[in-house]
Amino acid sequence: MRRLFFVFFFTVALFTQAQDEDIVAIIDDLTVKWDKRAGELGKYTGLKYYCTSDKYRNETIELLDKIHHYDTVLYQVVTEKYKDSKDKEAQATIDDILTVETEYTTPNFKTFLSEECAKYEEAGEEYGTQSGSKFYKEVEKIEKELNKYISKITERIDLIDEHVHHLKLD
Repeated sequence: MRRLFFVFFFTVALFTQAQDEDIVAIIDDLTVKWDKRAGELGKYTGLKYYCTSDKYRNETIELLDKIHHYDTVLYQVVTEKYKDSKDKEAQATIDDILTVETEYTTPNFKTFLSEECAKYEEAGEEYGTQSGSKFYKEVEKIEKELNKYISKITERIDLIDEHVHHLKLD
């Protein structure tokens, strides 16, 4: 009986460790993918692709959905592992996850980008795509607002990834 209990306990411990290591790798991978996508989206051409390409838009939303899913998993792992601890890194991780999960949800992102797409379409209709200065000024305004929003999301996602590497999840 003891031997069975030991084998069970050892198997659960190995599974938990593998799961924790997997989440670190997954968070790393998603962070790299988001940083690349954010770099694209922060430019007017990236917004153009988002607004005009269903495939690009769906891929972006799918990436955000995955980030939110694994942030939730990470939240559960960190909360469980550090529930009796006063670890400041764990608390900072939890705080950053909560910020992403409340302020930068996928629906909030979609709403913001829909508004930016409307501005993009208005600029195209009002000024055309000619090389006039009014058109480029409007493009710069859109890019500036878009970059602020994308930068805030990226900062939080990068912070979570950084926290994960400071936590001992094994």
